Amino acid sequence: MSTVIKDLGRYRVAFTAALAVISVPTVFAGPEAAEELAKQPGVILARELLDVPGKNLVAVALEFPPKSNEKSKSPQKYIGHRHPGSTYVYVIKGSLRLGIEGQPVQLVHAGESFYEPLGALHTVAENASATKPASAIAVLIVPDGAPILTEIEGPKK
Repeated sequence: MSTVIKDLGRYRVAFTAALAVISVPTVFAGPEAAEELAKQPGVILARELLDVPGKNLVAVALEFPPKSNEKSKSPQKYIGHRHPGSTYVYVIKGSLRLGIEGQPVQLVHAGESFYEPLGALHTVAENASATKPASAIAVLIVPDGAPILTEIEGPKK
């Protein structure tokens, strides 16, 4: 519980735009669930997992602009997010700082990956560079009717 989001800056905007799915108004099952997930911003693939009923494989393109050196003038209440299933992140370009609550933040370079287990609170996700953009692909297991992510707000620790 000691890991906190430092300065999400422009990253939060880019990531939220890519995965801004706080709730799905209608609960879909089977192929309809995958079709609805495929309509979300940033999703490049959404398929029903026929061998795992009720689950979908979703791939999302993530873009991370250079890390802003500006500090937020208002206190951040966003402390992280959770995904409804296991998540695998593969860095395509640049380097990212990625961390989940209770574990050290990892520096993940292009060609390397990061894993978030089910229920993990993802507290740090930002470009490690102040000058170069970074990009990644997130591959998630999403249950039928679940949002791709849920933002968690609370007091900074």
